Amino acid sequence: MLLKYKYLILFPLAAVEGPLIALVVGFLVYSGIFDFRIAFIVLLFGDIVPDTIYYFIGYFSDQSKFIQKHFLNSNFFAKHSMIVKRLWTEHTFKTMFFGKLAYGMAIPFLISAGIVKITYRRFIAYTLPISIFQYGLIMTIGYYMGNSYELALKYINYAYLLMAVLVVLLIFVYISITKYAKREIISMEKIHDHRK
Repeated sequence: MLLKYKYLILFPLAAVEGPLIALVVGFLVYSGIFDFRIAFIVLLFGDIVPDTIYYFIGYFSDQSKFIQKHFLNSNFFAKHSMIVKRLWTEHTFKTMFFGKLAYGMAIPFLISAGIVKITYRRFIAYTLPISIFQYGLIMTIGYYMGNSYELALKYINYAYLLMAVLVVLLIFVYISITKYAKREIISMEKIHDHRK
């Protein structure tokens, strides 16, 4: 789909699974199929637009029974609103950084930013640099994986094996980072629980 529709399909794919798509796009930038700057901007929008939607879901949650029923009914953050509010007001960067990196926890954290009513300007001021760093890094890794792949084709008969090892290592590093992010979030919550 990326090869056929290029930038048209890049935005919706980035909105659904941004980091994985960024890795593939980095590889395709090396191959000359995508322009780095255009792809990077599209990927950023594919990350920031859903983040903004989640923020406003939280922001208007007190005015919508539908949102309360479908998004907040069994939500951990609804039960620990004071801790979450403290995390967002006192540790905004840490909360945003670890919340976005903790796979599976990003959406509830982004919704919680709206629930505690931090300003949208502050929300964007913290999410944008993290998105720029995250997508810049992942695209660069994808680009250099493309470079490694080409070199491997010239000199090694087992290029596919080398690429598989690189991908497995990258997945392992990504999982390790997300687990670390989850541990950091839990430890921040425990510190705030202890202070109460």
